[in-house]
Amino acid sequence: MASLKTFLFAAAALIVAFLPKASDGEENLPALIKRIEPSTVVIFSFSSQGKGTSQGTGFFVNSAGDVITNYHVLEGASRAFVKVSSGREYPVKKVLAEDRDGDLVRVSVEIPAGEARPLPVSETLPEVGEKIVIIGTPLGLDKTVSDGIVSAIRRAPDFGEVIQITAPISPGSSGSPVFNMRGEVIGVATFFILIGQNLNFAIPGGRVAKLMASEGRSLPEREEKQARELRAEAETAYQTGLRFLWLEDCEQAVLYFEEAVRK
Repeated sequence: MASLKTFLFAAAALIVAFLPKASDGEENLPALIKRIEPSTVVIFSFSSQGKGTSQGTGFFVNSAGDVITNYHVLEGASRAFVKVSSGREYPVKKVLAEDRDGDLVRVSVEIPAGEARPLPVSETLPEVGEKIVIIGTPLGLDKTVSDGIVSAIRRAPDFGEVIQITAPISPGSSGSPVFNMRGEVIGVATFFILIGQNLNFAIPGGRVAKLMASEGRSLPEREEKQARELRAEAETAYQTGLRFLWLEDCEQAVLYFEEAVRK
């Protein structure tokens, strides 16, 4: 009987020894989500007429209350506020940095000291196959968790790397942090391809880290600056179209007139 017990204990120890273990610094998923979730926010933006223009997700990157989200979440916004995990709401004060091509923006939020819980951003590209988690607000359902893996690192011409992931992204998840099992943000959810399955993409953390805070400008000031730039671009396109029209190149003229209208 004693020998049987000894054999069973030895077998159990052998099984435990060969069970997969979490990598150093990794947490179990429920504990990780519980720790990360207070660092995410829901963002609501409004036009100068008070009409809601967009809803997205963001996350704190420092204790002062700076938030990272997608550029398009605040595009055309004259006012915005964030809702934190407790349900409290705080206004967006200024746009501190923006990367239009990378669909990223950094804003400051008027939040009491100690309430912003920042997330670390990893500038290292993740490994293909690495497990990742997203906390977002798909279709307005805040605190929604989805997980998956890094399915590929793609290189886009004239842009750089983008991270392809299998974790689902839906409207409202724009700006969501994509984090690894150590709680580091490895990317920001930005877009998905409707005609595919699990074809979702994130901007790498390295590009996020380059959004260095400046003195910034308020949302109305930013909107007016963007409007001036678009008007100037529209005028340039229109004048170019006129020149082609004078040269009787109607095909090129129409292209520039259409561009002016779009602007």
